[in-house]
Amino acid sequence: MNPFEFVLTVIALSFGYKLIAAWMRSREQSRSSDESANAGLVQRLEQLEERVQVLERIVTDDRFELKQQFKDLAR
Repeated sequence: MNPFEFVLTVIALSFGYKLIAAWMRSREQSRSSDESANAGLVQRLEQLEERVQVLERIVTDDRFELKQQFKDLAR
């Protein structure tokens, strides 16, 4: 192997290494951004579940039905 081929091989290997390292970093960043997005969605889902439970309690309350009946009579 002459010196020119050796230099080209070293340059090709260094670019290959940098390319693979950049690809692995981008994969890791996309995973972490997906996890943070999922965490935000899970938190929002939990908040919505709490709100639905409160609404269910309000609607199934006897006083709510009584108020609805008064409203219907007033019309």
